[in-house]
Amino acid sequence: METDKNVLTWKDVVRGALLELGGQGHLSEINKKIEGHPKTKTNPTWRDTIRRVVRQYKIFEPIPPEKSGVYKLVEESELEVKQQSFSDEPEIDHGIAQGMLVALGRIYGYETYAPKTDQTIRTFQGKPLSEFVSVGDCTNIFRGSNLSQIRQIDSLWFDEDDDGLFPTYAFEVEHTTKVKSGLDRLLKIPKRYATGFFIIGPSKKEKDLFAWYLNQTPFRQFARRFIFKTYHELEELYNTALTHDTYRENFGVTERWKL
Repeated sequence: METDKNVLTWKDVVRGALLELGGQGHLSEINKKIEGHPKTKTNPTWRDTIRRVVRQYKIFEPIPPEKSGVYKLVEESELEVKQQSFSDEPEIDHGIAQGMLVALGRIYGYETYAPKTDQTIRTFQGKPLSEFVSVGDCTNIFRGSNLSQIRQIDSLWFDEDDDGLFPTYAFEVEHTTKVKSGLDRLLKIPKRYATGFFIIGPSKKEKDLFAWYLNQTPFRQFARRFIFKTYHELEELYNTALTHDTYRENFGVTERWKL
C-alpha cells in the first residue's frame, strides 16, 4: 500500500511545527502546535505517533541531555550523486550497491535506512552512507525478537500511512556464501507488511543459488515475494534513474510529492 504523496506525512507535519517554533522545541510544544491538525482526526494515538516520528527521522535531532524531550530541526541536504559503475572488488562493490540503493530510494521518494554500522564504515562516492539515509532508527517499526536481525538488512525503503512508517522494499546485497543469510534476514520482517524482498548479487552464480534456495523450506512458501537482481541490473536502473531525474528537472516537471 502506497500513500498519496500529495498528502502531508507525519514527518512534514512535525517539521512544520518545529519551523513555527523557530527550529527547536520540546515534545510537549510540538504536540500543542499539532493538536487539531486534520491528521490527528484519523489517528487517536497521534501523540504516540509524533513521539515515534521525532525518534525515527534523522532531521529531528535530540538536544542533550539524554531524554530532555527537546528536538531541533536539521534539514536534509540535497541529494548529490553521479553516474556509478561497479569495481569488481567485492568489499568495495558491496558499499557501491548499498549506496545505489539508498540513493534510488531517495530519488523515488521513499524514506531510506541502512544499518548504523554500515552508515559509518561504508562510503558511496566519497561520502558516508549516513548522508544518504533519512531514517535513523527503525526500532519502533519492528518491535520484537527479530529486531536485531532486521536492523542489519542492507537497505530498507519506507512509505508512510496514518500510523507512521512501514517497509515497502527490503534489499540484501550478498555474495555466494551469504545468499541464504540474506534470505533469512528478509524473512524476519513481519508478515503483516507486504514488503518486496530483493537479493542483489554479482553474477548468475548467485542467481542460480537464489533459485535453488527458493525451492527449499522455509523460502518456498514465500517465493513470490522474492526477486533476484544482478549488480549489472542495479547499475542500469541507478544510472537510468539519474539520467531521467536530470531530464525531468531540465524540463521543469517537479515530483508530485514536492508540489
